[in-house]
Amino acid sequence: MTMALCFSCGEIKFGAICPCPKCQVSSCGDMGLDIAFSDHHYDVETLKEFGNVIRAIQPACDDPPTRFWAFIHYISEHHPSILKVDLKPESRIKVDNVLRRVVLPQVTLRPSPADRHRAREPDNDT
Repeated sequence: MTMALCFSCGEIKFGAICPCPKCQVSSCGDMGLDIAFSDHHYDVETLKEFGNVIRAIQPACDDPPTRFWAFIHYISEHHPSILKVDLKPESRIKVDNVLRRVVLPQVTLRPSPADRHRAREPDNDT
């Protein structure tokens, strides 16, 4: 079972590239990014906390692409182990203006149970 973050509304949905039952948006257009924010990598509680960040950004911006990039920039700044992005100056100004107007909740990165299990498995190749 794959639970994933909806980048549009912040809900947790079944399937990384399936439509969200709340807002009907499916993939962000980058399957690697969709899967990066799924229970393949993080536990569902962490995904819910990322959803809280998306919901905190929503009232500050009515432009879906700017909201998406504001979230991605937040990830890049606060959780660079996930991804790093270098926005063009004009996009960076827009995103910074959005993020300045919101209070972002705390996110604790917790690996998925599958990742925790894989980390404990001995390497059979040695």
